[in-house]
Amino acid sequence: MADQEQTAVRQLLQENQRLKQKVFELEEKIRKLAPQGEGHSGTGSSVLKLIEHKDFQLEQYAARLEEKKEQLEEAVRELESRNTQLAMWMASLRLYQDIFENDASALIGVNRDARIILFNHTAPQILGEKFKAALHQPIDSVDFSAFDPDTPKRVRESLAARKPVDSSILVRDRRILTSVYPIGSEVESRGALLRIQVLSAK
Repeated sequence: MADQEQTAVRQLLQENQRLKQKVFELEEKIRKLAPQGEGHSGTGSSVLKLIEHKDFQLEQYAARLEEKKEQLEEAVRELESRNTQLAMWMASLRLYQDIFENDASALIGVNRDARIILFNHTAPQILGEKFKAALHQPIDSVDFSAFDPDTPKRVRESLAARKPVDSSILVRDRRILTSVYPIGSEVESRGALLRIQVLSAK
């Protein structure tokens, strides 16, 4: 899209240059007609007025072209700025996706109603294959008894307070680290990210 706008700007500049050349040629004609004798004064005067009128019209058109050129240049700058922002956003998205997919922890995203909306491929490996059926289900429907049984409670606490919640408990020979990170702002919650790490108790 930016290339099309730049092409349009170049075309307008070329048209503007062509119009300036016409004005120059018309001025040359005026100078050639000016020395004519009195017999031609009426005709010369009429031609001069016509040329002056055309010259005025050309100047107006050139001014409009210049204004249009400035508008197009502003549009090009805006598009370039948006393209830069989009590239940065896409790079950030790829980074977050890479982190999400390659984290060794179970990562689970919930919406503001504490329903599971996504999870990484590690979550079923840690929580069991049956966890796959929990997608779009409330966090309370998941059995966390082999990990931190209070996990659903911690998720809801984080959503309500819009603050991170962390816990560390021992379950047999494993240390279970549970962290809940709210997503959104202090004014409006958009959900939370639950992270479960299973470490050796040693």
